[in-house]
Amino acid sequence: MTLRPLAALAAATILGGAMHAQAGELFLLGLVPYSYAEQPSADGRVVVGHDGLSAWYWTRETWVVRLDQSLPPGNGVGGRPNITADGRFITCSTLQGTPPKAEATLFDRELGEYIPAIGSLGSNCDIERSGPWDMTPSGGHVCGLVWNTGCNASGFVWDAATDTMRLLPSLYFYKPTRANGVSVDGSFVGGWNDDYTGWRQGCVWRKNAKGNYVGTLLHTGVPTTKLREVSCVSGNGQWAYGSGRAGIDGGVPYRWSDATGYQPIVGGVGSVYAANYDGSLVLMGSGVWVHGRGYIPLRNWAAEHGFDLTADWNFQPFGMTDDALTITGYAIRNSDLAWSPFVLDLRPTPQPCPADLDGNRDIGAPDLAVLLSAWDSFGGPADLNGDGAVGAQDLAVLLSAWGACP
Repeated sequence: MTLRPLAALAAATILGGAMHAQAGELFLLGLVPYSYAEQPSADGRVVVGHDGLSAWYWTRETWVVRLDQSLPPGNGVGGRPNITADGRFITCSTLQGTPPKAEATLFDRELGEYIPAIGSLGSNCDIERSGPWDMTPSGGHVCGLVWNTGCNASGFVWDAATDTMRLLPSLYFYKPTRANGVSVDGSFVGGWNDDYTGWRQGCVWRKNAKGNYVGTLLHTGVPTTKLREVSCVSGNGQWAYGSGRAGIDGGVPYRWSDATGYQPIVGGVGSVYAANYDGSLVLMGSGVWVHGRGYIPLRNWAAEHGFDLTADWNFQPFGMTDDALTITGYAIRNSDLAWSPFVLDLRPTPQPCPADLDGNRDIGAPDLAVLLSAWDSFGGPADLNGDGAVGAQDLAVLLSAWGACP
């Protein structure tokens, strides 16, 4: 099922759902409530997300492709879709085993099939046995939550090389843990550990020489002043990040490392969603935080890269590439609260050539074939005039552009 792109925006040209500017593009993927574009591949060309029906992926060429057998988060199913740096493998939840329960699963986008390799411990709570929350860029490690007997949850890290699942031990007897982020080499994990007095206390785990994970509870330096859960970690395994807690430094987000301990991110705003490899660039609130510069609202960040974000929409980012030149999330239109997932690509783009549907910088028979195969469909890249439907007017646009792109 393909999400319908937006037909028009005031003072903007929509080409297959994309708004072009001097540099970069904004893709509004469709008017689908509670649909989230979560994480891009390293080059930003493939994005994974989910809505109330399933996980999905998006590319410029295919638009939105639904993973029909996948289960969305909610109603007893946890986790979130993730994608490898090369855009090939996606994590999601699918029904596995007998009786069928949700388990963390890999989808091979190149082969178009599921690889139920991550698995579970065999126990379930409600409909779920395990759920994925993060994956390394190579796909070598996946982390998340897995259920033990008695509805007792444990964080886990799955190692693709050995096809083994290591559990993140709790620092409190019979209290659950969960992994939200894992470093590139799989040795550093951030998440939460419930204790006897509260929910989701910040915790990190490091792998020791025996291959087991050892946990450390996070606090401000005063053990009784505990930090909120770790939402992500830097790729190099040096930094853990989380949202602020009321009463601690004004509630600003924080970062933590073995060397420094707790550090409030002064000037930071809201929740923390992603960090780059060395932790110098972090996605939070409705913008980015750059080490040495501070917090930069998303509109300002876009403007610095030559793109003017429409004032008609409010943007909530969820994922980014390491350079934050592709940012994904959802947007809500001010006038009517319409909701659309978005992909903001701030990389300089060549002169627009929207009729080049196969991306070879030439308009010809392959592009005509793409358009004809999409005839009478709603939107997508073949909707060249942006009226929400593919038909004769789009064919006229393509034929008038026949030949090499300018």
